[in-house]
Amino acid sequence: MSWRRGLALSVRAAGVAVIVAATSGKLPHLVVTQAAISVVLTMMVAPLWLLDRAEPPGAGSGSYSSKFTVSPFLAVFLMAAGTIGVQLPPVVAVLTEGGLPTALALTALLLGAIAFWSVLVAPARVSGIAACGYVVIGGLPISMPAMFMILSPRDLYADLHAGSPPLIGAMNDQLYAGFILFAAMKITIWTVASIVFFAAAAESASPEDDDGGLLVPAGPTVPARPEVPSWVLGLATDAPTADEPLPVPVGERETAGAG
Repeated sequence: MSWRRGLALSVRAAGVAVIVAATSGKLPHLVVTQAAISVVLTMMVAPLWLLDRAEPPGAGSGSYSSKFTVSPFLAVFLMAAGTIGVQLPPVVAVLTEGGLPTALALTALLLGAIAFWSVLVAPARVSGIAACGYVVIGGLPISMPAMFMILSPRDLYADLHAGSPPLIGAMNDQLYAGFILFAAMKITIWTVASIVFFAAAAESASPEDDDGGLLVPAGPTVPARPEVPSWVLGLATDAPTADEPLPVPVGERETAGAG
């Protein structure tokens, strides 16, 4: 078993464990809890879930995941709809209670995130600068819930907090959840975008641009001498030169002088 296969299986087990724990309803009834679950499923479990799909089927890899393909535009929509939907106040109130609705909602969130990352994880369907733009544009709607939580002057989750007042304070719960979403998602998105950008820049560099990576021998140089004028050194390097006259035989010179 390759390390990719082992890591992918471990992450898949962790993702299922997170969904089961949330379904139990025994996790703290906080917005921070739901934000952390969303980050784990979308930014950690989903991209690593597809880590082994580029391996040949004969190697024992998950061949079913290699056939998972979604249009990039649909993938961005699914990712945005999932991450925004699970942070809406009524949805958070339902998710904290656990049960079947929580399992279905988090499973849909995970599938949308897998669709988003499947566009980039090998075998990638978008590469180069287009992949960098895909990640950046796809990350914009993901950060919208976090910005609302951080900048809102009032408690957006008042109904949830009224039922179970958090010890850290209602506004702090909302603020910390916003920072978790914003920091984790932005760090992940910009890290991936930077990796894709530099990889595209390295691939776009043509071997002919740098002479195939071979050292080009420098032309002959004339050591600088203080006693030699600079215009003489210029003639010795690349200055234009004139053809020297051919030698004239002695007999022709005497005839020309006698004439």
